Amino acid sequence: MSMSMLSSGIIKDILVADSDNLPSNPVVQVLGLKKLQSSKGPDRFRVVLSDGVNYYTSAMLGTQLNDMVEADTIEAKCIARLEQYTCNVAQNTRKVIVVLSMKIIKPATEIPGKIGQPVQLSDQITVIEEMAKEMKMQNGTKDQHQSSNQQNQVQPMKSADRGFGNGNANGQPNPYGANKGGGFYGGGPKMQNKPVGAGGMIIHPISSLTPYQNRWTVRARVTNKSSIRTWSNSKGEGKLFNVDLLDETGEIKATGFNDAVDKFHPLLEVGKVYFISRGSLRTANKQYTSLKNDYEMYLNNDSVIEQCTEDVDLPQVQFNFVAISELEKINKDAIVDIIGVVKSAQDVVQITTRNGKQVSKRDINVVDRSEACVNATLWGDQAETFDEHMNQSPVVAVKGAKVSDFGGRSLSVMNSSVFHINPDIPEAHELRGWYDKVGKDAGVKSLSGQRTEGGISGQFKTLAQMKEENLGMGDKPDYFSTRASAIFFRKENCLYKACPSAECNKKVIDEGGEYRCEKCNRLYPEFKYRMILSTNICDSTSSQWITCFQESGEQILGTTADEVGRMRDNDERAFEDLFAEASFRMYNLRLRAKVDTYNDESRLKVICTNLSPVDFCADSQKLLEDIKKLENM
Repeated sequence: MSMSMLSSGIIKDILVADSDNLPSNPVVQVLGLKKLQSSKGPDRFRVVLSDGVNYYTSAMLGTQLNDMVEADTIEAKCIARLEQYTCNVAQNTRKVIVVLSMKIIKPATEIPGKIGQPVQLSDQITVIEEMAKEMKMQNGTKDQHQSSNQQNQVQPMKSADRGFGNGNANGQPNPYGANKGGGFYGGGPKMQNKPVGAGGMIIHPISSLTPYQNRWTVRARVTNKSSIRTWSNSKGEGKLFNVDLLDETGEIKATGFNDAVDKFHPLLEVGKVYFISRGSLRTANKQYTSLKNDYEMYLNNDSVIEQCTEDVDLPQVQFNFVAISELEKINKDAIVDIIGVVKSAQDVVQITTRNGKQVSKRDINVVDRSEACVNATLWGDQAETFDEHMNQSPVVAVKGAKVSDFGGRSLSVMNSSVFHINPDIPEAHELRGWYDKVGKDAGVKSLSGQRTEGGISGQFKTLAQMKEENLGMGDKPDYFSTRASAIFFRKENCLYKACPSAECNKKVIDEGGEYRCEKCNRLYPEFKYRMILSTNICDSTSSQWITCFQESGEQILGTTADEVGRMRDNDERAFEDLFAEASFRMYNLRLRAKVDTYNDESRLKVICTNLSPVDFCADSQKLLEDIKKLENM
């Protein structure tokens, strides 16, 4: 295989070039590929790149290329064109080439083996700096020699003597041409074209950012900004805020801490465009963001943010909508974007949080074209200002809603969420037309429990089906709904003495009249009772032991845990009668099944997350509706 297929000698040019003036579209051979396991974030792949003259081992693939590796498109021996890449200093000691986009020119199956006899290049900064100096001196001497030849009208040099810029080691012309853009070394390849902002600064697309870059500037629009939040723990206390940034290529979450909060929170405004540089990048925690980016940006006191006064055409917001019917398959606490029509809305209510703070809350019921609906909870100002839209059935788009398994599936619109009413986007207009013509009269499936009516929604299973389908035996817990009767209780271990603090439910140690909480590291003169009620439930198909915690246990027994404890300590007859009266009552239950391993022994653990007494009138009406649907099929 001819070396003319490769950009001969190009790797050395890449290493000595300025990060903003990298050779454009170099063609290289992949000599090796190694998967680097990561406990945080996606897997990374390390590659060995060769230009036929040299090979380089400190190269990585961007995670967006993982699919190409898994499909065996990128593999050892293949020849590829690097369409987008960076070369940056890592840990101040070595240079790393990060490939962001590549095109396979020749697959590995068409290449018999290694092309040429490449020699390894060191990744150490000191060696590369010496290499750059040597190349600069060689090119300077060469330029003087060429100038002298021109003055004396001497014949030009042969192509084999033209160095790195215009030819390769075999005397073949370099397909990338000579460097016309200057730089600290002469005669180099043509440089990559990048967007240029005010003052000539190079703009890096958000999609190209990786932790391996040490210098970058992005131009992005702020699409969302959180309020300032504080924290206090054993490591200290501080404050933070988040913004969502968007450009033509993608979006990224940026977080500022402490001094950066004071510096940048007043500066950044939603909807405006900014130049941002000198931040750091880390692997994103997908539990707290729905943005499609493997990394998130951290702003510090050294970061630089300037408002962009140019007229730039950047998108206003970017959604990744999930159909409401798909929420049953999405894990609890996941962050999603949804769009739907508000079918109904509850009045705003005031609730007291665990820390004693009063917060406004409102539930709205949202439906979409998947003919499923879900409860979404609005908080604070969003809950209070929704009054004017109560009777209008508006279209709402939520970016960054949190999925809950309370009462089936529900959503929480958090402070960090973006909440739009009647947004001017194609999806909203299509949804409006569907709802007005079809949706408002269609029968829809509710994923959220109608708690005011005592209903439990979600995927319904009998206890026999739970066992036949091996629910709970996988890596993740399974959630389902069922209807069953409580037939037996383990009364002897239904209560424990807990810390009386409002925010702590840790079991306390009795120290002779005083009670120590190891979590709070305090002694208390009293305790509170907490319930862990083991209950055997039964339907027409099977039976199953489940665990009911405080709220569910109190619902089954019809009294508080403290009252149950008082009966057990002072009135044994009343204690026994309480459980006898609770037996053989039927409930709608929402259950969580997961295998639990303790002392190398695995067993299925089923927990009740929500329950309510059966409303036989409502359930009969639901059965009639289901029968009518079957008749029309």
